[in-house]
Amino acid sequence: MIVQVEKFMRKWNMVPEGGRVLVGVSGGADSVCLCLILYELSTKMNFSLEVIHVEHGIRGEESKNDAVFVEQLCKQRGIVCHIRNVDVPRYAKIHHLGEEEAARILRYQVFADAAGQDRNVRIALAHHMEDNAETMLFQLIRGSGLDGLCGMRPQRTGTNGEIYIRPFLQCSREQIEQFLEERGQGYCTDSTNANESYSRNRMRKRVLPELIQMNPQAVQHMQTAMEQLQQVRDYLEEETVSLEKKFISGERKNVKLDTDGLAELSQAVRMRLIRKAVWKAAGACKDITAAHLQAVADLLEKQTGRYVKLPYGLTATRVYNVIEIMGKRKETEKICLPIDTDRLPENLLAGEWKFSFKKFLYDGNTDKIPRKMYTKWFDYDKIKDSLAIRNRRKGDYFVLDAAGHHKKLEDYFVNEKIPASHRDEQLLLAGEDEIFWIVGGRMAYGTGISDATRWVLEITASNSSH
Repeated sequence: MIVQVEKFMRKWNMVPEGGRVLVGVSGGADSVCLCLILYELSTKMNFSLEVIHVEHGIRGEESKNDAVFVEQLCKQRGIVCHIRNVDVPRYAKIHHLGEEEAARILRYQVFADAAGQDRNVRIALAHHMEDNAETMLFQLIRGSGLDGLCGMRPQRTGTNGEIYIRPFLQCSREQIEQFLEERGQGYCTDSTNANESYSRNRMRKRVLPELIQMNPQAVQHMQTAMEQLQQVRDYLEEETVSLEKKFISGERKNVKLDTDGLAELSQAVRMRLIRKAVWKAAGACKDITAAHLQAVADLLEKQTGRYVKLPYGLTATRVYNVIEIMGKRKETEKICLPIDTDRLPENLLAGEWKFSFKKFLYDGNTDKIPRKMYTKWFDYDKIKDSLAIRNRRKGDYFVLDAAGHHKKLEDYFVNEKIPASHRDEQLLLAGEDEIFWIVGGRMAYGTGISDATRWVLEITASNSSH
């Protein structure tokens, strides 16, 4: 078994040369066996070994005795041992979790804290083939997708950058028990393992034995299936990553998924892109189900304005050629800032925007007229009355041409495919109801520089996001 574990560890490059391995030891058979095998391999594979034991505060004296057992196991072999105490019942109550889930969360927090920022540290866990089979079955009955059915990875990176390894993932429970028996090594038995109110125990004691009775090779076949599914997943992930920058932009609580060309992709890649977009917006993946992702995918067939609610307070909305996945928007600040054109301010703050003003005589050189989105030259004498920086109002319009034809601001927004959720945020340079400049967009006809212009009013708008 030692040779088998060594080959598996080397195949996956689990431990760097001269690295440090923290092995989680509960005192049970699996983790005790892992500790002993890693102890024997530590010199040959050139890594240091330490043990970390988490006392969960659930089983009273029995739990404390487990900690003493682990300390003695380490002391006999000169292994550094870290004992950490957590209060699972209290954490479960505060966060409205079952004790099984609360224990898992706290245990991994302890592991991450112990590893710190040292990337030469590996946290070794004693999950074996039967554990992996149980995980696959759980994911199957919960309705998980491809990733869930792939089971556990031989190694993975945690949320804080810590790296977990599973050297026993191709070993069976029978091998572990035989190894300990041959060496006369005792171990602790967790009394809660007999409690079938825990779903994991019911799976272990009822479901998996039935499958093995039907086919003694059931666990091995499930392991093979998971490895094949992992290959499919890795291929799809490579395809998805290559397309991610093209289709997904933004950051947490504000992500845009470009729909142009999305429908032409294979469904598998399309759904993974949608999942990446939702995960990016949520900053998490827990509680995002296949049903949520399908609801977002259905928006591809819906018209602008249709939306679906998602976990983490997110809303996915179809907005023309994108799907916006956003958190709750802040109420738009109402802005209306009159501009004294006789005594122009040097700068004017409007929310996150800053407007700068300059007035000067026009020298007739048209080459100087800026062609920038956020810097415009206006004929001062044509717009100087009742000038203001403000949001939209009902009845707003701008002049289209020399004939004086008007266009409603609302129609402009629709034609330019400006999302309804953004229209109240759009700043305008306006008179009473007449719009002279849609900031960042077009100017009204007749407000710019002409041969008759005497005075130029230069206005520059700046924002940290532009």
